Amino acid sequence: MQLRVLVAYDFGPACAKALAWAADLKATVGGPPVHVVHVVNPTPPLAPPDVMPVLSAQDVAGIADSLRREVHDVDAEATTEVVLEASTGEAVLAAARRLGANLIVMGTHGRGGIPRLVLGSVAEQVVRHASCPVVTVRSGT
Repeated sequence: MQLRVLVAYDFGPACAKALAWAADLKATVGGPPVHVVHVVNPTPPLAPPDVMPVLSAQDVAGIADSLRREVHDVDAEATTEVVLEASTGEAVLAAARRLGANLIVMGTHGRGGIPRLVLGSVAEQVVRHASCPVVTVRSGT
């Protein structure tokens, strides 16, 4: 089996550790380049459904460029993409299916209790619904 790794990335410290872990794993076992996806909600949080997207093409291009630079500092072979989607978890799962990923790696903030109930947990959603193994990496503050 050839390892195909998808890394969900949000520019936070946990995701940076997850990317480093995935790049190290890929360097150890080989396979195609790690693919890194960053999901951007194009509308403001808690906006009514009829609100138009607030991100311009230039905004998205800037995010894509920042992602590419940050990822290539860790793994020059990695591929990157920015996805516009309101649900980060759904976007990560869809990207994994589309790419045929057989491993998803993502950072987690490790929130529990009330913060997780209020904010939800992207990592939990991905772990529960992914058709492949998911490795979560905590930032370890």
